[in-house]
Amino acid sequence: MTDQWHKSKIKTGGPGPFTTWIVQKHPASGFLHQTSRRRRKTLMPPIFHAQSHAPQEAIKNIKHHWSRVWAVSHLSWWIAILFMIGAAHFAFASAMSLWPNLADTNPDVRRWIGFVYFLGSIFFTSAAYLQWMQAINNPLTTNGFATQFSRRSKTKFWGWRSRDLGYLSSAIQLVGTIFFNFNTGDALIDGLNMKTYDAVVWVPNFLGSICFLLASQFAVMEFSHATFSFKLRQLSWWIVAINMTGSILFMISAVVSFMSPGNLLNIPWLADSGTFGGAICFFTAAYLLIPEFFEKSERQDDAPEAPLY
Repeated sequence: MTDQWHKSKIKTGGPGPFTTWIVQKHPASGFLHQTSRRRRKTLMPPIFHAQSHAPQEAIKNIKHHWSRVWAVSHLSWWIAILFMIGAAHFAFASAMSLWPNLADTNPDVRRWIGFVYFLGSIFFTSAAYLQWMQAINNPLTTNGFATQFSRRSKTKFWGWRSRDLGYLSSAIQLVGTIFFNFNTGDALIDGLNMKTYDAVVWVPNFLGSICFLLASQFAVMEFSHATFSFKLRQLSWWIVAINMTGSILFMISAVVSFMSPGNLLNIPWLADSGTFGGAICFFTAAYLLIPEFFEKSERQDDAPEAPLY
């Protein structure tokens, strides 16, 4: 883990080559603490007066508004809503697939379920792109005070930040959702044989699940400032932990849905159960993004004063 003071009196740290937190002396009192995740989510850095510079200490007492659900002018809200809609589609479609003999006995129902999956994947991709764009436009930087959100800077729709864990997590998750677009779209094609099915449906599903796992791990590292952590009292920890659980369930679903001669590895009920459980996890984590955005603190009793991106 890096841990160093720059000439500008900014202390930085993070796992390996990545910078996930910075601390800067406040000109009036205390220290400004900012993390990669909070910056990416356009959350203001809290002022911390203790001499300890541990980033988790600065945010552990932040509370959240659980009754507030409306922030249409902020990108974080749209990301949460779109992920929730996509997850709801996946949960509904997988639940219908688990219904005894419903999809197996009615081809029209099976095709309709496939369309619900495909529509859900589009919502996933839309949310993932907005999340990636948010990471591009709100990097953690040691230039100037961490509180400054530039409202004059031009919105970027493309970029590359190889040492930014939040960016890498968002980018890899976006790629994963695109794989799911192909997976669910190709599944609508009638008359696929075993080899064709594995090539155009299972392979994108498997690759998309790998991307989700990797993206979830990077998100865990970005929050934890280490490989993993247990911060049960912090809302952001629950978000990344639940997302990781959902990614694991999606991977289980992908592995067991491989079609082989005699269906030796194809376990439909487990594949559908894994998808359903993963979708519920993603829906829950997406919902928690909303109270995460509405913080209570000494400096902030309302939605963060930050630009759309």
